[in-house]
Amino acid sequence: MSDESFVAVIGMACRYPGAANPEEFWHNLVQGLETVTRFPPRPLPQPPGTAGAGEYVPARGLLKDPEWFDAGYFGLSAREARIVNPQHRIFLECAVEALEDAGCDPERFPGAIGVYAGSTHNAYAEIVRSRREEPPLATDLEILIGNAPDYLASRAAYKIGLRGPAVAIQAACATSLVAVHTAAQALLAGDCDVALAGGVAVHVPAKASPYVEGGILSRDGTCRTFDAEAGGTVGGDGVGIVVLKRLSEAITDGDNIRAVLRGSAVNNDGANRIGYTAPSMEGQASVIREAQLLAGVNAATIGYVEAHGTATPLGDPIEIAALTKAFRQDTDRRGFCQIGSVKTNIGHIDAAAGVAGLIKTVLALQHGVIPPSLNFTAPNPQIDFAASPFVVATSTREWRTSAGIPRRAGVSSFGIGGTNAHVLLEQAPVPATTDLVQPWQLLVLSARTPAALDAMTDRLAAHLRAHTGKLPLADVAWTLQTGRREHACRRFAVVRDADDAIRVLTGLDPGRLIDSEKPGQTRQVALVFPGTTDSSQTCDLRATQPVFLRAFDECLSIAGTKDVPVELDVLATELALARLWRSWGLRPEAVAGSGTGAVVADVVAGVCSVDEAVRRVIAGATVESRTPRIPVLEQVPAPGEATSHLWMPAFPHSARQDALPGLLDAAGRLWLAETTMYWEGLHAGVRQRRVPLPSYPFERQRYVVEPHTSSPPRTDVPVTLVAGPPTGRATEAPSDRSKGFVDQVIADLFAQTLGLESVELDESFFDLGGDSLIATQLLSRARELFPTAQLDSTVIYEAQTPAELAELIDKQTALAP
Repeated sequence: MSDESFVAVIGMACRYPGAANPEEFWHNLVQGLETVTRFPPRPLPQPPGTAGAGEYVPARGLLKDPEWFDAGYFGLSAREARIVNPQHRIFLECAVEALEDAGCDPERFPGAIGVYAGSTHNAYAEIVRSRREEPPLATDLEILIGNAPDYLASRAAYKIGLRGPAVAIQAACATSLVAVHTAAQALLAGDCDVALAGGVAVHVPAKASPYVEGGILSRDGTCRTFDAEAGGTVGGDGVGIVVLKRLSEAITDGDNIRAVLRGSAVNNDGANRIGYTAPSMEGQASVIREAQLLAGVNAATIGYVEAHGTATPLGDPIEIAALTKAFRQDTDRRGFCQIGSVKTNIGHIDAAAGVAGLIKTVLALQHGVIPPSLNFTAPNPQIDFAASPFVVATSTREWRTSAGIPRRAGVSSFGIGGTNAHVLLEQAPVPATTDLVQPWQLLVLSARTPAALDAMTDRLAAHLRAHTGKLPLADVAWTLQTGRREHACRRFAVVRDADDAIRVLTGLDPGRLIDSEKPGQTRQVALVFPGTTDSSQTCDLRATQPVFLRAFDECLSIAGTKDVPVELDVLATELALARLWRSWGLRPEAVAGSGTGAVVADVVAGVCSVDEAVRRVIAGATVESRTPRIPVLEQVPAPGEATSHLWMPAFPHSARQDALPGLLDAAGRLWLAETTMYWEGLHAGVRQRRVPLPSYPFERQRYVVEPHTSSPPRTDVPVTLVAGPPTGRATEAPSDRSKGFVDQVIADLFAQTLGLESVELDESFFDLGGDSLIATQLLSRARELFPTAQLDSTVIYEAQTPAELAELIDKQTALAP
């Protein structure tokens, strides 16, 4: 089978109990840690007169601060952030982190990015609905869109800017692995070029699960998959997302391939089982075998299986029997394949359970290590492990394979209702390397706010320190340049190696970490040729920049002389610099030059050709001038003089001997001014590899609607506390029509409707997170307060700030009878 039929895992993100990212998750796995939260046993409340007392399961896999969210990053107002389900919000942040891990910026990616994902049912919508009449008001439609699983994927597509299919997947416990299968099929069919796939299951407030005799939850809160004492699983919260791409394209594009998805299959048990919630050995065996055949994998070469493994007395034996039946189609070998379940570590993550097992297995393939499955002492007597291909992985061990056979693994996920999914994974191919690496690199960082930019800088420095000698700096630079969203607050540094980068990023070499002075301000660029630059200053460019060398040699070959006069040397050098800047993406809006540099400016502007420029410099013969494509400016401004252009010298002076760092410094300053750069050109035309780097430092705040404290206690929704939404002051109709008063009333109305403490008069409704649904409420309340004003549904698009809307109301009120 060829690479054309395979899919690469090029990025991932997750949050699981005890882990905020894949690195922390992997640490917990190899250390054999169980990260569920335990609390004292407590009885279920019983109705009066009821005999007997049930109890809650005394453990659950919980996330840290699941109600905290960076609303500003996604353009949500505080009001909307409270209405949107916390699991949807967490999924948004993880989707950004997964794309960053893949080094994929949706704004610059040329193809279509799809998202396939599902979520679980929780009680948050009911809580919001129970308090919908409290300010700021929430409509039924807003509650539906903010909470229903239908809108999980499409919200991510809208907020992140993904133009491929956005498909909600719902298949109970199998949801996230079915999403992975669906995304892989979509990639192979050409529906999209990159796909996010996964699931989320988060309960805010935290869910407390009642123990039910004969159910799937363990009474003592311990998951003992395949063990003789197994009595069920443990509930848990979490989210996991993988980023997928066609393997052939991932290799070509230099992506960080974490693993290869060779094949996958999905089916249903149908009616051939003892009940709707019961598993079927035949159905599971069928889906496993189908995935193996589609992947072209002989079962004898599979070294690990990540099982569904819910630790139920009925489910575990059926799962091993099904796996054994599928494997026996290829081999009679016994005990050669390790098996385990991540549910013993973090609990059962419901709709996100399958992708949790997938991420665990991808990490195992990457590291060549199989982590242990916990809480296994003696096998379930209904499981004949001795006659099977499987042995439970009870300790962390190196993953060895026969010569020439890559590491391979299967991942299973089975949903209540009979939907079964199985995926076949293989270790990633060895990446190609390049010998051509520049001696200096340009690191670029950006964020929404200065505080986030500082946090990002600190994270990168720590990451480089933790991976000393393992991350090629050129790959780090390439990933930062091409694989991160470009925000308004920007910073850059030109560095020689990782140690130099750490010094600069941590402030130990002052003056080399450069920030943008006025974020968000763009200026046209004028390229200046001083007419004094000679080839002795650019030896390093001829050695490292093929574009520069070709342009320089071309100019000299046109002259046809071995005796190179100074003017020709300057001409060749500055023309080569102009060609190099063009290869780096610079398209100047104007040019200027002095002496020989004026001739170079004419060439760049299209006034004359290179041949004609050489004749002008050598012979002084006047050539026919053409109309310039861009303005040729006659006067270069004095230093510090205010101009409409950003004046950029073709060859910036540098304190270093090499020319390259000075040019990279100038490129960094152009990027600060939001000039579009062609980053491949900065790497001498050699495409680098993308590498995992720290994710965006979200600036989170707490957004949650709490249940009424006077409501009867619920068995599934414990109460958490949070301050209520701010209450605006626009509660009574105005009696004064003075402009200042109307301004304040409208500003307060903006704040009340958007759930903010205050709003400035010049702040835009839409920049603050408003949308058409919220605008309807805003204008409805404004019409109540100002009944003589003509405020139709489109007025907010014309008057987006409190000042603009107040001015419009003033005018209309003055004209009213």
